[in-house]
Amino acid sequence: MSNNPNPVSSLTAGNAAKLNASEKYLTFYIDRQIFAIPSSQVVEIVRIQSITLMPKLPPYVKGVINLRGKIVPLIDLRLKLLKPELEYGEQTSIVVTQWEDAVIGLIVDSVDDVTDIAVADVNETPSLGREKSNPFVTGIVTLSKGPALLLNLKRILTENEDEHPQNKANADNQPEDKGA
Repeated sequence: MSNNPNPVSSLTAGNAAKLNASEKYLTFYIDRQIFAIPSSQVVEIVRIQSITLMPKLPPYVKGVINLRGKIVPLIDLRLKLLKPELEYGEQTSIVVTQWEDAVIGLIVDSVDDVTDIAVADVNETPSLGREKSNPFVTGIVTLSKGPALLLNLKRILTENEDEHPQNKANADNQPEDKGA
């Protein structure tokens, strides 16, 4: 018997471990659809509260809140995902997230649960005949409650709404602001 490990079997074991690996995700609803982000990117969850409006921001940036002395900008995820605007209610929550040094609140219709999602259970997003798949979605997983879209927090927080083709077309049809 040799003391040298078989590189093929150890490679296969490594791939199997990766496929069996799982990560905890926070699931929430937007427009009766389930979405998920890694719980490692979630700082806390708070109920909707008084929002200080800020001028000249995209419609999906609702303003800021003061969270125990820290100013947190808010993105209405419903609007960022091009869903119709909805009045905030009792179930509306703010998912406070952190990506790199930025702390940003995501306004969601309601928070669901924290669940383990295995890497092997994640399916690629279909391209639907386009060159690129949806930049906000990293994968789709089937949960007991139905399919959930895994969101790419980095893209949601950094992609400018003007880069979206539908918004660009709408902007082209808007009258120019001549200023005062």
